Amino acid sequence: MAKLREMLSRHADIPHVEIAEWDGLGAAIGQLMSKDLDVLVINGGDGTVVGLLTELRRRAYSAPIPALIVLASGNTNMIARDIGPADTPVRALSRLLSGITTARELRRAERRLIRIDQEGEPARFGFFVGAVAIVRAMVLARHTLHPIGVDRGLGDVAAMGLGVLQVLFGRADWLFCGVPVEVGFDDEPIRCGTYSVVMASTLDRLLFGARPFWGMGAGPIRATLVPAPVDRPLLSILPLMRGRPTERMIGSGYVSRNFQRITLAFDGPFAIDGEIRQASRERPLRLSDGGTVEFLSF
Repeated sequence: MAKLREMLSRHADIPHVEIAEWDGLGAAIGQLMSKDLDVLVINGGDGTVVGLLTELRRRAYSAPIPALIVLASGNTNMIARDIGPADTPVRALSRLLSGITTARELRRAERRLIRIDQEGEPARFGFFVGAVAIVRAMVLARHTLHPIGVDRGLGDVAAMGLGVLQVLFGRADWLFCGVPVEVGFDDEPIRCGTYSVVMASTLDRLLFGARPFWGMGAGPIRATLVPAPVDRPLLSILPLMRGRPTERMIGSGYVSRNFQRITLAFDGPFAIDGEIRQASRERPLRLSDGGTVEFLSF
């Protein structure tokens, strides 16, 4: 932060706000949006990005949400890796400020938000929703790796790596133990199954550059479900990450779909990008199209 502050001190015409706690987010957004911004730069991880976007959507500003640039400084930075810039926050901000003075053109990319509704809770917005094995890997990172200094994105990557090692050595039960889930795509009848991985996203790339979606359809949100128990998990990891399942995987119940709406009913934690929350069968999750957000990168 010291280096970022020093750089911004040389650009007094660029307003910036720092917050230490989530309670300060609303006031910070109000202060910045009063400036009639064209571009809003976020220095944080996935949780910060979707927290800010959720607040903007809830406030329903008459003006559109400005284009966003994300500086990847969180524990989970999947959004920044997908849309860029793929650099440290200090280097990325330096390049951005240099580009402003030289009128350098920025690349533009659009991503659609997922709206997450749950009874008794205000609507939330994000780009990735995951459950079961995905949340277990995140929890492993936060409770065992982050406290010893493995953070800023490395923790979750390392946790996924540990999960792969568990698969390699035949000890994947803790990661892939299935959870009963009721799933409803659009207006189709509810299907029931036991799944080890549940994920939905509008991003092009996930961790490790993975693209674990292969479904057809015109819906803006993509979802993949991996059945439990996982048959030959070691042989399934690479095809799953590439979005090219084998006939054996399809035959064993792997599902990938594009959809407008999906209902998920299960008991257990789930993640909205970097934020972990709790789901229950009595309060199903309903995912739908949350509108378009423009990102800039260079």
